[in-house]
Amino acid sequence: MRPLIITTILIAGLFLACHDFMHNKDSLAITWIDALNRHDTIAISKMYDDSATIESPNWEGVKTGPGEIRTIYHRYFSSTPDLTQKITHLVSTDTCLVIEYDSWGVLQNPEKLTPDYMRGKKYLLHNCTVMSLMKGKILKQKIYFDQVSFLRQMGFFDEK
Repeated sequence: MRPLIITTILIAGLFLACHDFMHNKDSLAITWIDALNRHDTIAISKMYDDSATIESPNWEGVKTGPGEIRTIYHRYFSSTPDLTQKITHLVSTDTCLVIEYDSWGVLQNPEKLTPDYMRGKKYLLHNCTVMSLMKGKILKQKIYFDQVSFLRQMGFFDEK
């Protein structure tokens, strides 16, 4: 009887530890989205390892480190001051987060070389980001979204 009680206690402890670990990763995703919604580039960058890399079809090449990560998100928040995100689906493992999320807003301050007809246009994007995790920090991130959908919403294909 005693080994059964000990085994039950060990299994319950492992379950609770795994649940807490999974909850912490889910919490990281929620914290990331919350920081994005507050447009808090400092809080966002603190979630990344100092050697973290980030990639997206929205810019050229791989960006590295918290400084470049702050710059990237500052660009988004400057061009779309009302930018908002919401998680639609979340998958987490011991070393990876996959977050599907929607983002929307109005392009108020387009970057230079952006056609003026895009100013003031609303958009909604369905995004997916894949994050590699190590020791509670984001080590690597790739962000995916439909660039054609964005251009369509901006009126790009309507221009002659």
